[in-house]
Amino acid sequence: FCFCSAGSPVSRPRMRERAPPRCSMRPCARQLMGSGRRCGEGVAGCGLGAGRGVATRWKRRFTAVCAGVCSLAAVPACDLRPARRALSHLSGAAWCAADPRRGWVLGYMCSPRGPGRVSFVDPFPLGSVRHASSSSSSSGVSRRPEAVRQVSARSSGGDVGLAIPQPVNAAGFPVTIQMSPEEADAMGLKPFGDGGADNSIARPKLYTHGPCASKAASAYLVNAEGVLQSSPERQHEVAMEALGKLRANGFVVLERLHSAEEVLPLEREAAWFLDSPQDGFIPQPLRAGRTEGHLPFAIPWASDWLMKNNVVLEIAANYLTNGLAAGRTQDEQQWGLVQWLTSGAELDWFLRPEFGPKPGPLLDDPPPGCSDVGAAQDLGAFFGRASVIKTPPGSEAQKHHRDINFPGPMAQLTVQVALTPLKANNGPLGYVPGSHRMHTPGFEVVANPPIGSVVLYDSFCEHRGIEHHGREDRYALYYEFETRGVYSGYTATHFGPQSGLHMEAFRMAVDTELRKWVDASAKSGQR
Repeated sequence: FCFCSAGSPVSRPRMRERAPPRCSMRPCARQLMGSGRRCGEGVAGCGLGAGRGVATRWKRRFTAVCAGVCSLAAVPACDLRPARRALSHLSGAAWCAADPRRGWVLGYMCSPRGPGRVSFVDPFPLGSVRHASSSSSSSGVSRRPEAVRQVSARSSGGDVGLAIPQPVNAAGFPVTIQMSPEEADAMGLKPFGDGGADNSIARPKLYTHGPCASKAASAYLVNAEGVLQSSPERQHEVAMEALGKLRANGFVVLERLHSAEEVLPLEREAAWFLDSPQDGFIPQPLRAGRTEGHLPFAIPWASDWLMKNNVVLEIAANYLTNGLAAGRTQDEQQWGLVQWLTSGAELDWFLRPEFGPKPGPLLDDPPPGCSDVGAAQDLGAFFGRASVIKTPPGSEAQKHHRDINFPGPMAQLTVQVALTPLKANNGPLGYVPGSHRMHTPGFEVVANPPIGSVVLYDSFCEHRGIEHHGREDRYALYYEFETRGVYSGYTATHFGPQSGLHMEAFRMAVDTELRKWVDASAKSGQR
């Protein structure tokens, strides 16, 4: 029994062979195909049976690298271990799967951080030097693990390669390898492999506001104007309405939660911070020309009205209930996602006690790249980090991506506060509604609400930055809430040697209020 490779980079005539009658993958993996959709439609079918699929075989070693859900089928019994980490339907890229005796790579590498952190590549011999897997790190570029691989990138002057060790941490996730931007430029390496821009055909768009606004987009909006000055009962009402839409769609827009007078001055502060050298802070490149920098714990960024308003804290406390990452390895989290998918991909599945935190050393001391928020005995939401992102004029559209792949939905919540008034064409974010529950409606919703609005989105929800056709830089504040153990790939000093201290200061300030909401939510039985 094998899963098909139709629709994936390995699906080539010279590689196709019929699925053999036996395979090292466990038969229970066939349950993945709950949707019953045919191969080539983004979700592939079982390779067992006439005409249902294709498998790639080299001397009794099997693997499946597919663009659909079947790539989750590589369970711990698989002979070819790299294939076990295949999650192409989540990241838009398949794992690197190599036959050491032939030196062939079946597909391309991806990061569990998801977001297209690597380039798309065709199968190629390990001895050749054609493509790279790279992402931003604390000094510019980092790369995916798995022993020693060829790491290279397309450059204007030809392809240049580099063989480097790529270690993993105790949970099986990659540990970033750092190099300076100058070194990366000299080798032709780009952030996210190919720069992270999207050159594919655009999906249909629904805009939330502006001249292109669609009435259908109102399903993703909550009117929050003046609610922070209203009664606690009214704030709770708005928070619960937003929570319902967040659970249903993976994102929600709180219209005019803050006043324009409060938010607009922050744009100048953000521009000064990113454009001026800051002691101990190092901004990092993002996909498609964006730049991100960790914010200092200082006014105005540490203002209570911005970071500790009750509406956002109550939503985060009630939404983040996925504790699957806490204390588990990458393989264990992946197998948990398989079970979640086969059970119907319902969000409340993560409330089951057996999929809560797992006691052990990984829970007590999360390895580098995995979130160490809270303590081993703590459940629920904690504050993650706060940053600002700059989108310059001419920035291309990003590839659709998820900010995290593991451990699935309801583990990390991102809050966006636009500091520059958003327009349809100055780089707002587009979201695929329901994608956090593995739904694919075929369109995206572009959130371009008025200044002062706040967008909350599940980091597991598929999204991207839209192209920027304006003339001015666009700035946005982002801050995150997350559960313990979530793998982001970021270390405490990712954004510079001082960024970790300021991250901890934000956590100490916000968690004192956030945890009150978490405790209240647990007592009321809302989560």
